[in-house]
Amino acid sequence: MDSLSWQNDEESLQQHLVGFLSKDLEWLILKVKFFLPDLDLTPVDDLPDPTQKVSLLLDKLRAHSLSTWRTFIHCVCMEHTMPLHLETMLLSVWGMHSEIPSQNIFCKDALPKSQLLHSGVKRPSSEIGSSPPRKWSRQQQLELVRKYEKRLRTLFLKKYEDVPGRTSGQWQQWPFCFSQTYVDPVVRPGKVAWLKEGPEKSQVETLAEPLEVEDGANFKVQDLFRGQSGSGTKVTVLLGKPGTGKSTLVQRICRKWARGELDRFSQVFLFEFRQLNLVKQELTLPQLLFEVYENLEEEPGAVFQHLQENDHQVLLIFDGLDECLFPWPGRGPCARDSQDPFLSRPVASLFCSLCSGSLLPGCWVVTTSRPGKIPDFLLETATSVFEVWGFDQLRIENYVNNFFQGLISPERALACLRASAQLQSLCSNPALCSIACFCLHHLLCQDHTIKFPTTVTQLFTQMLHIFVGQKQGTPGDKGTWLSKDSQALLGLGELAFKGLNEKQIVFYPGHIPEQVVAFAATYNLLSSFSVRTGTGQRDTCYAFVHFSLQEFFAALYLMVSPSIDSSKLRHHFYLKSRWPLRTEAKTELLDRFHTFLSGFSSQTYLSFLTRLSQQGRAWVSTKQAAVRQVLRGLATQSLTGPKMIELCHCVGETQDPELMGQAGRSLPFSLDFHNFPLNHSDLTALTSLINHAPASIYLNFSGCSLESQCLNALTGCGKIESFRVRSRKCRDAFAEALSKILPTMGNLKKLELTGNNISVQGIDHLAQAFTDCLQLEEINLQDNRLNDSSCLKIITILHKMQRLQKIDLSQNAVSVQTVLALAKEAVSYPRVTTLEIRQAQMILLFFVSSGKALEMQRSQNVKKNEPSDKIVTQDRKLTFRLQKCNLAVHHAKEIAEMLKHRPYLEEVDLSGNHLEDEGCRELAEALPDLQIAKQFNISDNGLSESGVYYLLTSANACKNVMELDISLKNKTAVFKFAGDQEKDQAPLGAAVSNPQLSSNSSEPVSSLSARVIRLRHCGFQCRELEKLCLKLGNCSHLDLNDNRVSLKAVFCLASTFSDLEWVHEVDISLGRQQSIHVRFLERTRKRSVSEEWTKQKTQQESLEWGAQFPKSFCLRECQLEPPVLEKLIQILKTCQGLLEIKFSHVTMNDQSIGMLLNHLPQFHNLNLVQFSQTTLSLNSVFSLASAISLCEQIQKMEVRSLKYACLYFTPGKRKGVSCGLTDCCINQMDMKQLCCILGQCKDLSHLNLSGNLLGDEGLKYLLEHLPQMNLSGSLNLSHNGISEEGALLFTVALGTCRQAHEVSVSLNLEQKLLIHFTEHQEPRKTLRLTGFNLQQEQIKKLATLVGQVPKLNDLILATNTMSLAGLQLLLNSVRMPSGILRISVEEPWVTRTSVTTLLEASVQASGNITKISICRQQSLLQIEETFPQKTGNFAADTLRPIQCDQGASLTFPYDLSQCDQGDNQTLVLRQMVEKYMRLQELSWSQVYLCDTSSQLLKTLFPSLLELKKFSLTASTVSPEGVCHVASGLSHCNTMEELDLSKNEFSVEGTRVLIGALEGKCQLRSLNLSFLQLDNLALSELAQRLQGMSLLQKLDLSHSGLSSESCFSLSDSLKDATNLKDLNLSHNKIEDAGVQHLSAILPKLLQLSKLDLSWNSISPAGGRTLAEALACCEQVEELHLGANTMGDLMAIRLAQNLPPHLKILYLCSNKIGAKGTLSLGQALVRCQWIEEISLAENIFAEWILPLSKGLLKLRKINLTSCRINDQMIKPLASSLVLCHDLEEILLAWNSLGNEGATELAYILPQMKALKKFDLEGNQIGSLGAQLLAKGLAKNPGIQVIRLWKNPVPKDTAQLLQGQDPRLNFS
Repeated sequence: MDSLSWQNDEESLQQHLVGFLSKDLEWLILKVKFFLPDLDLTPVDDLPDPTQKVSLLLDKLRAHSLSTWRTFIHCVCMEHTMPLHLETMLLSVWGMHSEIPSQNIFCKDALPKSQLLHSGVKRPSSEIGSSPPRKWSRQQQLELVRKYEKRLRTLFLKKYEDVPGRTSGQWQQWPFCFSQTYVDPVVRPGKVAWLKEGPEKSQVETLAEPLEVEDGANFKVQDLFRGQSGSGTKVTVLLGKPGTGKSTLVQRICRKWARGELDRFSQVFLFEFRQLNLVKQELTLPQLLFEVYENLEEEPGAVFQHLQENDHQVLLIFDGLDECLFPWPGRGPCARDSQDPFLSRPVASLFCSLCSGSLLPGCWVVTTSRPGKIPDFLLETATSVFEVWGFDQLRIENYVNNFFQGLISPERALACLRASAQLQSLCSNPALCSIACFCLHHLLCQDHTIKFPTTVTQLFTQMLHIFVGQKQGTPGDKGTWLSKDSQALLGLGELAFKGLNEKQIVFYPGHIPEQVVAFAATYNLLSSFSVRTGTGQRDTCYAFVHFSLQEFFAALYLMVSPSIDSSKLRHHFYLKSRWPLRTEAKTELLDRFHTFLSGFSSQTYLSFLTRLSQQGRAWVSTKQAAVRQVLRGLATQSLTGPKMIELCHCVGETQDPELMGQAGRSLPFSLDFHNFPLNHSDLTALTSLINHAPASIYLNFSGCSLESQCLNALTGCGKIESFRVRSRKCRDAFAEALSKILPTMGNLKKLELTGNNISVQGIDHLAQAFTDCLQLEEINLQDNRLNDSSCLKIITILHKMQRLQKIDLSQNAVSVQTVLALAKEAVSYPRVTTLEIRQAQMILLFFVSSGKALEMQRSQNVKKNEPSDKIVTQDRKLTFRLQKCNLAVHHAKEIAEMLKHRPYLEEVDLSGNHLEDEGCRELAEALPDLQIAKQFNISDNGLSESGVYYLLTSANACKNVMELDISLKNKTAVFKFAGDQEKDQAPLGAAVSNPQLSSNSSEPVSSLSARVIRLRHCGFQCRELEKLCLKLGNCSHLDLNDNRVSLKAVFCLASTFSDLEWVHEVDISLGRQQSIHVRFLERTRKRSVSEEWTKQKTQQESLEWGAQFPKSFCLRECQLEPPVLEKLIQILKTCQGLLEIKFSHVTMNDQSIGMLLNHLPQFHNLNLVQFSQTTLSLNSVFSLASAISLCEQIQKMEVRSLKYACLYFTPGKRKGVSCGLTDCCINQMDMKQLCCILGQCKDLSHLNLSGNLLGDEGLKYLLEHLPQMNLSGSLNLSHNGISEEGALLFTVALGTCRQAHEVSVSLNLEQKLLIHFTEHQEPRKTLRLTGFNLQQEQIKKLATLVGQVPKLNDLILATNTMSLAGLQLLLNSVRMPSGILRISVEEPWVTRTSVTTLLEASVQASGNITKISICRQQSLLQIEETFPQKTGNFAADTLRPIQCDQGASLTFPYDLSQCDQGDNQTLVLRQMVEKYMRLQELSWSQVYLCDTSSQLLKTLFPSLLELKKFSLTASTVSPEGVCHVASGLSHCNTMEELDLSKNEFSVEGTRVLIGALEGKCQLRSLNLSFLQLDNLALSELAQRLQGMSLLQKLDLSHSGLSSESCFSLSDSLKDATNLKDLNLSHNKIEDAGVQHLSAILPKLLQLSKLDLSWNSISPAGGRTLAEALACCEQVEELHLGANTMGDLMAIRLAQNLPPHLKILYLCSNKIGAKGTLSLGQALVRCQWIEEISLAENIFAEWILPLSKGLLKLRKINLTSCRINDQMIKPLASSLVLCHDLEEILLAWNSLGNEGATELAYILPQMKALKKFDLEGNQIGSLGAQLLAKGLAKNPGIQVIRLWKNPVPKDTAQLLQGQDPRLNFS
């Protein structure tokens, strides 16, 4: 068929179509508007005949494009019922697959580019501005402008005007088409700073915004353009979530302008960014306005000129800023843009220039956007911000009422709305509200029961069913249309999904399949519009009627597409943050996509998705499960606030109870949301998830925008325990809404409304609600707009809220009168425990008593007949703080009267006011009538010097004042009180010991009855100090720092110190920062103590008592000239009692020191003279040294580094004197003078000259004069630059000084040279050399030296680089006159040398060998030899059996019987046999005993007739070697001690060794520990033990003993009456074995030590053992640790403790309080006890109640006993009575600072203590400091270990630097 015939047929067919559509003209008009949105229908309306109208409209459709015509034909066939032949002809001719020749006359691609750019334009746009502007007359210009304005108004009215009514045909359309349903959304003014809200905006910035507009203001469209003045460009930003009505609002603006309601604007332009995204070319501003927006054909230049001249009347609206796809310029370029409007630039730059005022300065720009999508430049150019919130409850009802007018009864629809909270939540979004109304209309029209959708996904699905079902006439049959249109639906979903991936929301017709367009056009799923993509370019494009619908179809496509598997589905699912990065393209166009995916994962969609996808149910279920699994994973993650809200939406959409329960269980304890808006649906989803939480939740909103109506979602939520809102956007309306839901939140305990804008009206509502929330425990209303009346109203409701614990009204505007009113209310209300007001801070704390406590109080009221409120007042102490409240003098009396009504006070703080002297006096005079527990603070109140005396008078009048701290410079005035009165009954020892603990500290730890007065910067002078000291009453410490005193004041204080016996210490520093501390002993306490000691103690004990607390006078940082020092000494001579004089950082010359030393003999009560940080000359040092001869009371003199010197005195006759001159630069030239001085002292005991410069010459001189010094203690010459030769010379003193008994020389880094002396006449002597290089010459000299020392017993040589050959030379060279010599060698080669070689080397000894000891771990070889008395025959004495070359190596054959008798090796063996005939002890440890060595041992054993002890421990021996050893041992029947412990012998080897015990009837000690003894070995051992009647010690620990083997062992020991030590620990004898053993214990009369630790003994076995021990009176050591014997054993053992017990180990025995109490009472009877270990038991309440001290106790171990601060007090009182206690272990308990205080308190009194272990406790910085103070008073303590305590690192370093004995790591 040719083209002409085609055209004829088409014309005929079109005539048929015209006749058919003439019956439905309204439908045709709607379709034409869809396909041709820009078509002017005015010519159509002018035609009178409907047939002509239809014909003209069809011609327009055919002329547009072939694709449009085909799609239209498809819609006609789908939506109309027509004759079959007509439908067939239409589809065959114009259907989508027809073969009509292509006609490109409608295709824009067929047009040339130039024609495409300018088609339809009368004059090219380039002419505007390309030539000089044309001159128009004013009248012409105004006429053109009016004409264009009218055209714009007509355009807006046409697009947005109300439709007068609705027909059934219009009901088929998308619900947004009904403009008469429009209701203004909630619009709230904001701040420009809110544009910056996001993750980068701090909370403080958000809360700092001021308030401008009150809550509840109903904004009109006109309100958007009010309140801004000035001539510049105004930029208004409308922020809102998708669907809240932003676009509808700007369309409403255009409509109102078109109707003349916005007369301030002459032209309004509305641009949509989704259309502007299609403009790719650069444009000028006239092109944007007159060609891209609305084509102006007549004189656009004249109109634009008018716009420029009247730019303030131009409104430019840009909708959808968040949808812009162009890159935005930075912040800077906008301001530098050219102001030329005819300059071509991108669309984004045009928008930027308009906002910055570069183009059309003075115009008004309005733009809409989602929050968080604002470009940077707009943050600077925006002048106003409004938030579009959607609908509140009133607007929802208005919209529903408008929607259903004329359809059905609006009341019926409103009833359904009010009955469903979920429906109301959905309708808060206008877009969802319109869909909900559409669906509700459909459901109300049905006859069956209404089941309304409950989720967003269900709502959109229901809408889709209604659209398609109504068109097809089957609204209730979903399956029919799904099977028919599934492919078209999938195509629409694919289009939506592709658009989201490519950030595309506008589609060209060529990008959409025609059947998809037809399907979408039929069911109104797509909207069409004409878009100008450039100057002269116009295209028809399509977009989903709402962006959420595109997300809906995209999610649906993901769920049903066969190309998307589960893994890809999981990849596309993620939670969207509300504040995505602008560079993050992934989330820019997504809002509800993940919500729809979650909704489709619900089980209710399984059938729908299965039918749509045409896949199996299992396939669909897998994809649904994948989505739910992703949600489960997200629920366990830590999410930000926005993502948490999104998760709540998604979980709610799934309608999966299991998933909701899991997500609820995974919620964190505190849900925090910061700086993003939340609407009603958000809170509804969040509340739904919170209700599934297993525990209470803390809900916090900071800086979030919360509409008051949103709070309805929280109604009835019982899982919220804490609710906090912090946002300036929350005002009175918010408070009113909150007050309605608070009573429904039954579990709410804490309410914080801080940083809001709640005023008096809001507080009225909240106060009323608080009375219905009696469970509230804390209310925080700080930083609001409360005034005096509102604060007082809050306080008046306190009496009704019995559980309230805290109320915070800080940072609210209140007056002084209100402050006083609040204070009066707090004082009168018994439950208030704290009132704290400081400037803007205002906090009240309350006491909440349990029901039991209240009941107890009522019972007490009945007994005592007292009112209940009085008892509550006495029990509850009030902390009263009014700081910086502008209180004046006249307020003082009112406050004083107020406080008298509440006499029981914890603390009163009135600092920072204006009370002055009179006000302070008024308050201080009231102190005796008050009972304050802690402190009374009136600092910074304008106090003067005269006011100080008022406070001192009050302090003396008030007995419980413990400290008064006044500083006029620092404006300080604080009274500190004793606290609870029952604590005043302190122990006697505690009261008198306390001053000693704090004597050197400016911060003393006072006893409870002590009083500290601090008067710093008060200007006291000399004449006032003595008077002050006399009138201070019972003061214990007077602090007079920084009073600018002179030396006259020093003399005055010294005189007072000497005259007043209760002045204990004076510490004066005259440096840059003066400090004066005077400490006193309490007068009454001092007298009572003295009387008590006078009655009960001897004179010597009284002296010792006084020696513990001598009087101390310390002078620091001053220059002491002889006259000044002379006067001071004369004053101090009159002092009564023991005296300590200390000088620190003073300047003194030799004359001053000499004068002081000359006066020393005149002091009869001197205890100490000390110089610290004082530069001393060498002459002064020698003067101090000479003082030990001049003054016989000096017991010790010590000088260090010419900076420190100390003289210690004794009151009685001294027994020797010590002299220490260390690091004093004394050289050899000074030795003559020094020896002369020291020689004059007849009782010199210790001399320490270490760290000087003596050298060898000085040493030689000292050794020559050493006999004349009569040293009886020690001589220390370490670190004096002495060489090795000089060090050897030092050892001569061992022979020249008869009283020297040990010389120790070390040339290592320590460089130690020590001589120890003794008073014995003929001492045994020891020589110890370390770090020498002993070669052959030195060894010979050493041997000669050793031979010259009489009575030398020990020669110890450690790491002296002496070889084995050197040892042989030494052994061969040493000649002693007689006696015993032990040579010990510690060298590395001892470890590597075989036992045989070491035995060979020992043969070279010149004397008879009696002992050989080898320890490989210590690299130690010890040889003991005896030298008989010389006979006088030199030849016989010096003859040696054989001379061996040094370094010769000898070996022995395995079988000596095969060797020739004349062989050299045989001769050596015979020589060893002869040499070792006198051997008495052979002790080897950790050696490798090879077969050769064991064979040698086997050979030697028969000849060792005097061998008494053999020890082979922890060694390696082969099985053959074991047999050799056993064979040799079998011949040693005279052996008394045998130790084979810790060897790894085989079972057979052990049996062989047990067999060798036969005949050992002389054995007294047997150690077989760590040997594995089987039943056969144990049986044989039992037989051998029966013959050992002399056995005294048996050790079978770690030997695998069982209860059965213990029976045979016990039977064999029943006759061992000499047994003293039995060790069976670390076995498993259990209760049965204990019973066997208990049967023989009474027969072991000599038993002194029993060890049964780690034997699994139960309480029953422990009881049996305790009863048996009652007969063992000689037991001194008892080890029963690591069993489970419990309290029963402890109680029975306490009843039967052996009387001579010295050591008791009961660790890890589950001993509780009862057992501890019994043991404590019993241990008092054990006067010989030395060690106690009760570690790892549980002391619940009781600790060792040692009422009397254990005088012999040296060590106590209470590790891991759960000892706390309360339990340590009685324990400390017991420990202080144990005078010989050396070691205390309290590690891994629960001691804190309070416990450390108690322990620090007793440290100075424990003179024997050496080690204190406090590891693993809870001692903090304060406790560590107190322990350091106590440690400073006890020099005998070696270490206090504080590992793993919470002491700050810097504090630990500081304290350890001050005293290294404190060990923190």
